[in-house]
Parts: sequence; structure tokens; C-alpha cells
Amino acid sequence: MSRSPRTTGLVVVICLSAALWIVNFLWLRRDTRPPVWDMALHQTYALNYLPAAKLTETPGPLTSRSGNYPPFVHIAIAFCYLVFHPGPHVAVLANIPATVLLLGSLYILASDLAGAKAARWTCILAVLTPYMVWLSRETVLDYWLAAWVTAALAVLLRSGGFESRPRSLLFGLTCALGMLTKWLFAGFLVAPVLWVCLRFRVWREKRRLLNLADAIILAGLVCGWWYVPNLPGLVRYFHENAAIGAREGEPAVFSFQSFIYYLRLLEGYQLFGLLFVLLVLSVFFAWRRSLLHCGDCLAVTLIGGWFVMTLLRTKDPRFTMPLLGLLMIFPGAWIQSWRRSGATGALKMALAGILCFQVYAANFGVGWLPQEVVLLRGYTGSLRWDWNLYLQHYFQILGPPRREDWKQEEILRTIAEDADARHVQASLAVIPDLPRFNSRNFELMARLRSRPMRVEHLQVEEEGIASFEGFHYVITTDKEQGMSWSTSRSEALNRIVAGDPDTFRLVGQYPLPGGNSARLCFIQRSPEISAGLRRSAGVQARPAGVADVGPKTPDHPHENRGVSCACPSTNGS
Repeated sequence: MSRSPRTTGLVVVICLSAALWIVNFLWLRRDTRPPVWDMALHQTYALNYLPAAKLTETPGPLTSRSGNYPPFVHIAIAFCYLVFHPGPHVAVLANIPATVLLLGSLYILASDLAGAKAARWTCILAVLTPYMVWLSRETVLDYWLAAWVTAALAVLLRSGGFESRPRSLLFGLTCALGMLTKWLFAGFLVAPVLWVCLRFRVWREKRRLLNLADAIILAGLVCGWWYVPNLPGLVRYFHENAAIGAREGEPAVFSFQSFIYYLRLLEGYQLFGLLFVLLVLSVFFAWRRSLLHCGDCLAVTLIGGWFVMTLLRTKDPRFTMPLLGLLMIFPGAWIQSWRRSGATGALKMALAGILCFQVYAANFGVGWLPQEVVLLRGYTGSLRWDWNLYLQHYFQILGPPRREDWKQEEILRTIAEDADARHVQASLAVIPDLPRFNSRNFELMARLRSRPMRVEHLQVEEEGIASFEGFHYVITTDKEQGMSWSTSRSEALNRIVAGDPDTFRLVGQYPLPGGNSARLCFIQRSPEISAGLRRSAGVQARPAGVADVGPKTPDHPHENRGVSCACPSTNGS
């Protein structure tokens, strides 16, 4: 008895989602490291949405509990905290429904554009995309964003140019949830919405026009409760993050390097060489043989999304993640068009096998292979972005699991005990900004262990110990400090600490992975010095809602940079 197309699609989506998360569970069981930069930030924000009885501090108004980020993902993480218990690995479970939504929407969209067989291959290739696998287990906003963008596009095309009222309203609701996930959602949908309006001449039919208007109103009402009160802060936030992009050396908008930036990242860091070549060939043959129904809408969506991302001065592989699944529709359509024969069957099996091996190498490592194969060196800003055949790691941030102890629990426990003995407030200044050793994951760990304390990344040095006003403890590292744009003053701050042992009393020294070591010091101030410090300028605080930025990576290298972590960067773009 043959299955219906809907049943077949459901089976494909469930099986592929289960396969991906089996891989993720195996990976998570082998990894003991704290989350990096923005991933830790989002997990910390999620704690603000727990019931008051479970909080260790007042979270503030509902509209400000997630800083400058929309709250959808944080609420999803908080739900996982409630069902299980707060913790980094539990937070990752919030991405499971995103996987189902992404693959389900992708299957529907690919089926409408190229048929059921193409949809199956599209979903398989999406699951075997290295960057998608990496970020599926990271608490970045962009993974859920990719799911909502794909879902919105699928509903938009099925609305028949806003002819169907139920689907038009569903589109409005989907857009609202996408906007409550990340502001970049609008950048990916503006082009296809305009295309649909022009294609169906929506303005000529009152029914279509009313359905479009109602969809927009519904989206505005659902997401407006958060955006309206946060709009002034978002304007400042985008401006600050654009400045960070310039500081990190990202290419200027409308420059040649800006236009090819995401093409390079697509080949070198998101798909790798084999999948990229398959994509290029499939785009050519899909266009030449007209393999896609409504392929112009898909092209408009991809080009429009890419163009909007190039208009941002802050750039990161995460930002174009919503385009990766859509791109797989081209090879899915091309592969299903191959003539059935023993040779093509063997070719399909070989392709799937190689891609599975590539995913295994990128997630668990293969010792007898080089860690990376660079085809051509690329643009150098804060980081060097190359054209790569493949990678087994992502700037040593994403990649195989590791059992490492970054001593954060031990350090926090020591601070709590020492602060109680000295009868002082437990407040910590963190000078380094390493991926796994920074103020964000210190703050997360402190709250998870019910040891609330003020934790800040110190970036400005003043006269002597005046830079440390407001803190009773400071953490330094002997070797690596972190990304240059967020640790440019670390050397000067470290000299202040090392040069005044009477003020900075050593409390403990801790070996860190990679040969580095951390030093925890208590800041001993005389009453005279404390009085003088209260009159001094103190530390220049980081703008509210702007997280430290490490290499672009997962919502780090850039998640806090602007309109969020990719993995060496965590900007908020």
C-alpha cells in the first residue's frame, strides 16, 4: 500500500530530524566545555523568563529581559529549563522543534517547486550541510531564524498571491514569530513579498489587497509589543554594532570584498568544496532545463537576502544561514532529474556517503586527515576568510567535542567563599575574552549555580587601579587574551594587576586548556583609596545590550555585533 505524499514527507522529516539529533546527543555527551560568547548570553537571558521563584535576581520588565534581542528563542530555552533543569546542554534542546520546522517547511517548499523526490534530496542535503549541523546544537538565534524564513516563504507561495485568506493570515503570524526571533527576518522576506505583489498585481484586487493588509497588521500586533518599546534602543544598538564591524576590519558596504564576502563564506565555511561545486552545477542545470516551478521567486529570495546582508557593515556566516536550506533546493531538483540507471544510483550513493563522512569529520574529527585544506587565501579583517576544500573545525570553536575543564565553577566557588570571609560583595572583572573563558559564560555559570554577582569584561584602563572601581575580584590569563578588538587594552590592564601585588592579592591560580593559566586576585583597597576611587571616573561600561565580540561564529565570531552567535564571531546582528 503506497503512502500519501503528505505521509511520506512527514516520515522523511521525522527520520532526518532524528538522525541529526542522535548525532548531536552523541556529540553533547562527549563535550564538557562551557558555551561561547553569545551562546552563553542567550542562555543567560533565558533565565530571566523563568518563574520568579526560580530566579536569583529581578529580571525587569518583560520587554527588556532579553536585552536588544527579540525574546522568542530565549522563551523557548526557558521552557526547556522548566521541563528539565537549567543548563547549557538542556538549552540546546530548544533547537529540536526548529529542526522539525525547518525540514518540514523545506520539504513543502521544495515539493511545490520541484516535486517530492527533489524535496527528499533537498532535506537530505540540508541535514548534511556542515555549517547547519554545527549550529543546530548552538543557542544562536539564526538557527530558529532559518526555520521561520523557510516556513514564511512556503506559506507565502501557497497563499496564491494573498488570494487565500487563511494562508495570508498564517503568513502574517509566521512573520511575527520570525521577527520575534531576530530582526534580520525582514531582510530575507522583503524581496519575495514584493515579487508576489508584482507577480499577482495584488493592488488590482480588493480581496488580495485586504488579505495582505491584514497579514501585515497581524504581524505588527503580535510582534509590536516588543518592538515598540525597544525601538529607541535598537537604533542605538545598530549604530554601535556598525562601528564594531568597522573596528573588526570587515569590508566596507558596496566594496568588491563586501559583495563576494558571503560567496567566500558559503564555499569555505558553510558548504565546503564538494557541496559548493554540486550547488553551482545544479543552479546551471536547473536554469537551463527549467527544473523549478516558480524558480524566479526562489532566485529573488536568495539574491534579495544576500544583498541585504551585504548592506550590513557587520558580517558573519551566521547571518546568511537562512539561505542555506533554500540553496539546497537546486541540487535537490537536479539530482531528481537524473535518469534512473545503475550508474546514477551508484553516483547518488557515493555522493551521500562522502557528504556523511564530511559531516563526521567536521563534528567528531578524523585524525589521519589534515585539519583543513585551504584552496586559496581570502580576505583578512579581524579574521582571515579562506576558500577551503573542507574544515574539521571552525576557528577551533566549533568542531569535535572536547572534555575540558575551564575552572569556572571552581573559580566562582572560591570567589563566593572568599567574599563571605572578607564580608565583601562578590563582583568580578574579567580581563580576557576567550571563547570559553569570558564574562558571558562566567555570568551564566554564576546564575546557574545561584551565585549571582556582578561580572563584566573590563576593556578600558585608567590611572592605576581606578579602572577596577566597582569590583572586588579580577581574573587575568597569562597567555592568550582573546580577539584583538575586544582585548586591545588587556596587556595594559594585566600590567596594572601584576605591578601592584599589595593591591591585587593572589587568591588562586588555575591551569586552563591549551597551556594557558588564570589568576584570581582580590582587590585590596585602603579606606583612603576607596574614597578616592568613588570620586574617580571609574570603568567605562559596555553599552547596554551590546555583548563582547569574539571571532565570528556561531550569535560569535559576531552575535553581539549588530543586527545578530558565527563562530569566531558573536555579533548580535
